Amino acid sequence: MGDMDQVKSFVETAVGYASKKCESAIARGVLSSVSQIRFSQNRIDIAKQWESLEFVLFVNTEGAKIGIAERSVTSEDEVRRFVDDTIGFTRALPESQFFTGIEKEIGKYEKIKDRYDSKFDGFVEDAPSIVNSAIDAAREQGARRVAGALMLRKQHLFFRSSYGSEGSTQETMFDLNVRAFQEKLDHSGQGLWCGTLPTKSVKEMIRAGAQAGDLAKKAEGAEQGEPGTYDLVLSPTVAANVIGFVPDSANPFMVLIGQSALGDKMGEQIAPEFVNVVDNPLLPGGLTSRPFDFEGTPTRPTPIIENGVLKSFLHNTTTADMYGAKSTGSSAVLSAGSGLRLLLPNSSNLIFEPGDYAIDELLEGSKPTIYVTCNWYTRYQNYQTGEFSTIPRDAMFLVNDGEMTPIKNLRISDNVLRMFANISALGKEAPQIFWWEVTTPTTIPAVKVNDCRMTAATL
Repeated sequence: MGDMDQVKSFVETAVGYASKKCESAIARGVLSSVSQIRFSQNRIDIAKQWESLEFVLFVNTEGAKIGIAERSVTSEDEVRRFVDDTIGFTRALPESQFFTGIEKEIGKYEKIKDRYDSKFDGFVEDAPSIVNSAIDAAREQGARRVAGALMLRKQHLFFRSSYGSEGSTQETMFDLNVRAFQEKLDHSGQGLWCGTLPTKSVKEMIRAGAQAGDLAKKAEGAEQGEPGTYDLVLSPTVAANVIGFVPDSANPFMVLIGQSALGDKMGEQIAPEFVNVVDNPLLPGGLTSRPFDFEGTPTRPTPIIENGVLKSFLHNTTTADMYGAKSTGSSAVLSAGSGLRLLLPNSSNLIFEPGDYAIDELLEGSKPTIYVTCNWYTRYQNYQTGEFSTIPRDAMFLVNDGEMTPIKNLRISDNVLRMFANISALGKEAPQIFWWEVTTPTTIPAVKVNDCRMTAATL
C-alpha cells in the first residue's frame, strides 16, 4: 500500500504536473486502515481488516470546467497518467454553474486535540474481547439475543493545492452499534457509542451493550400505541436525526436544490432562546474534526443558531462568492447525483448546547408523553416546507401519571421546523451521535418537544 512519504510524493507530483496543464488543482492522498467486527446471536460472526490508499484529484480548466476523480496509484508514471486522464475528461464537460474558484490564500492550521490514539493498533487486537464484554453486558440486563457492529478506522492524510496550501492529519475513530432483543423482534433496544480514542472508551462501549439490553427488557409486552398528539422526549440518538436535520441543512447548496427549509429564515427566531448550535470542525475528539477543508481553507467554529435565531450558513469559496459572504472552511467533495461530484459546503461536527434536565425530569409533566429511544427510515415529503415522517424502532414508552408503559407501532408524522420551534427543554448530558441514520456527527442531549403528531405505523 505504501507509506506517507510515498503518498506525499505522489500528491506533490500530481499538483506540480497538473499545474502546467490546467488553471488550478488539488490532490489528496489518504492511507486508511479499517477493522470491522460484526456480531449476531450473541457471538462474533465476522472480524476483518483491510487497508486502502484513496487518491483524489480536483482540476479546473477552461474557465469553470471542473473534474473530480479518484484512483489507486502505485507509481509516479501512474500519477501523471491519472492527471492527464482527469484533465482530458474535464475538458469534455460543460462549464459548471456551481463553481467560482477555490481558496487562493495560504492559511495557518490549528492543532486539534484528541484526534489520534497512539495505542490504536493494540486496541484492534483486543477489540473482539471488548465486543464480547458488550454482548455479555446486554445479556446481563435481560437480553436474549444481541447483534451489532464495531468499526475502527485509522487515517493518514496529506493534501496540496496548486496555490501553495498543504497540510496533513493523523486520526483514529470508532463507532459501536449494539441492538438487543427478547423473543419478539419488536421487544428490542439499542446502544451506541463513538469517538476518536477507543482505548479510553472501553467502559462506554460496554455500557452501550448494557443500555441496549436494559431497553430490550423494558420493551417486553409493548402494547399498540394510540395515534394522537403528544409531548415527545427524543433520546440523543433520535434528536440527532430529527432535530439535528435543521442546522445540518443550513447549507446554501441544499437551499438552491430545494432540500432545505431554511432558505428564507436567515435572521429569524426558529427555536426558543435556549437553543444554540455550532458547527465546530476544531472540536477535540470530534469524529470529523479537521484543521482545513478540501480547498485548504483553515476551518473555524461557525455559530449556526444563536439564542434560537438562524445566524449563518456554511460556505466554501463558491457559495461565499454567491452569497457575498466569507468561506467558513466547509468545502468537501460531495455527490450531486448521477455520478456528478462537486466541491460543496458540508457540516463537520454539529454541537448543541446542553440544557439543565436529567432524563427523568424531561419525562415529568401533566400531559401524556412518549419517550422515543431509536428511529429508522426518516423520509421527507417536502424538504422545503419540512414535512417528514420517521418510524420509532426498539424501545418506546408512554409516560402518563408517572407510569411508563412500553408501546409500539407508531410513526412521528410532523413538520421539522414546527418541532424545532416547539422544543421545550434540553437534557444535560450530550453524547456524540453517529450511525447510519446520523451521518453528520452530532453532539446533542435528549430533547423534549411539545405537541407532536403520532400516526399509526405500517411496517
